[in-house]
Amino acid sequence: MKAEYLVEIQNPEQNIVKVTVKFEREAGAKKFRFFLPSWSPGSYMIRDYSRHIRTLQITQENGEYLNYQQIAKNQWEIDWETSELKKDLPGFEVSYVIYLFELTVRTSHVNSSHAFLHGPSYLIGATDQKIEDPTIEFRFPPLWSKLSTSLTSVEGARGKFLYTAKDYDELIDCPVEIGCHETDGFMALGKPHHLAYWGSAYPHLDKLKKDIKQIVETVALHLDNDLPYDQYLFLTLFAPGNRGGLEHLNSTALIFDSRKLANRRDYISYLSLVAHEYFHLWNVKRIRPRELGPFDYHTENYTAMLWLAEGLTSLMDDLFVYRAGLCTIEEYLDQIKGNVGAYYAIPGKKFHSLEQSSFNAWVKLYKADENYKNSSISYYLKGGLVFTALHALLLEKGKSVDDLILMLWEHYGKRPHEGVEKQEVYDMIRSLGGEDVMNEFIRMVETTEDIDFNAVFEKFGCQLNWDSPTGAYFGWSWDYHGKRAIAKTIELDSPAYQAGINPGDEIIFVNGMRFLRDEMNDIFGLIEPNQTVTITLSRLGKMETVEVLPTSHPKTLKEIAITDKAKAERAFSFSRSQGQSKMA
Repeated sequence: MKAEYLVEIQNPEQNIVKVTVKFEREAGAKKFRFFLPSWSPGSYMIRDYSRHIRTLQITQENGEYLNYQQIAKNQWEIDWETSELKKDLPGFEVSYVIYLFELTVRTSHVNSSHAFLHGPSYLIGATDQKIEDPTIEFRFPPLWSKLSTSLTSVEGARGKFLYTAKDYDELIDCPVEIGCHETDGFMALGKPHHLAYWGSAYPHLDKLKKDIKQIVETVALHLDNDLPYDQYLFLTLFAPGNRGGLEHLNSTALIFDSRKLANRRDYISYLSLVAHEYFHLWNVKRIRPRELGPFDYHTENYTAMLWLAEGLTSLMDDLFVYRAGLCTIEEYLDQIKGNVGAYYAIPGKKFHSLEQSSFNAWVKLYKADENYKNSSISYYLKGGLVFTALHALLLEKGKSVDDLILMLWEHYGKRPHEGVEKQEVYDMIRSLGGEDVMNEFIRMVETTEDIDFNAVFEKFGCQLNWDSPTGAYFGWSWDYHGKRAIAKTIELDSPAYQAGINPGDEIIFVNGMRFLRDEMNDIFGLIEPNQTVTITLSRLGKMETVEVLPTSHPKTLKEIAITDKAKAERAFSFSRSQGQSKMA
């Protein structure tokens, strides 16, 4: 069916947008259902965007009102039979006002300075009907001079910001930035790449355009320069205290703290974010788990294969930055050091495999609470490390993860409607490395058995060097409310856990003495391991006393040191075997 969308931003300072959608009634139809998505592809959590709709009305093209009722939290039904109409007309409009004021890449944000519009959060769709070739027009304050999007501009739309898409899925998969933001761009491999930046950029000396272009060319090289788009948009929202990204079919939305661009390590982190979301253009948007398409926008779309979607991407993002010549081998290893150290420090790896972590993303990773690390492990974190281990195993066979990426693209990425299943990935790994490599990879994905990353990095000409911090270890972290110290997280099986300290407990006395925020580090710095400490707490307003026996600190990862630089550089450089491996 056809649909024409009109998006009007008249008073952006009120954080609201009016959307009007013109539909054409099918001949003889007595009812019509429409919906607003409950979640966004790529961000696996139910967000219930419909809660932000303020008013909604439905009229025929002559202005007569149609009866409708809400039949679910995000779904409505029009009933022509119960509507008192003087004339039965085919055209009708759904018009609604929606509040948009959440600044993330998974939501929409409108204020006096701009509008960032994320399709699933504000554009309705037709239930059980396919919307084809929709058009969308944007009207906004005349002082706003720019609109950036990967939607296709309609030719001949004089004086209008009018765009079109192939279908509803593509329409909501193209974020839009409107305002007076900074824009730039470059050509790479014969195709235009657009850059859009909203927000205050802290002064820095980095050349974003040059470095992003280098990332584009480096990532494309791994896919034989097969760019499956006509143009691409990198859209960055600069906002203090933020970091994140969301992939789209022909664009990506990023959010980052621009104050950190002046710091070398943080700048490399921004480039890794760019590389991560750009690589999703192939891995996720086209090479995807079979369950992730076509999408059901109403409820959870479960898959046990986010270790492929996000794990493989998490290996490659930092690696692309290194291979693009934008950081040294030492800086690359320093970036991934935190992931290796975190793996060993997360108790939840004993309870959730990569498959289980993936399947439970909707209630675990995206709703992580104070106990999350005690019960699960991120498929981004462990997934990236598992593919690192696979890369080491394949190198010993004269192959690499680069071979696997190209095989996935050739077999499944060019036919994205099919999707890929885990056994198909396993078969590819077997064809590259043999039965033993495949079985080891399956063990790392499907079980909670430990992975020896000391042995993994030795294969790369590196070694893990560990540190043993001094002082007493309690296994807790604290938040501060004014001068008061409140327990935030308690690590599984730690001394604080064994003593029964809970998140939310307020520390009052330590060995009978009152201590406040400014003195906390001093007092706990004086406590020795294996020295019993009496702590008085306030728990839900009631005083409790517990005894804690701290231990020595667990070892922490100090560095990934290079023992053979030539070997390390070869291992992490782009490498593909001669000829394509055949599927066994």
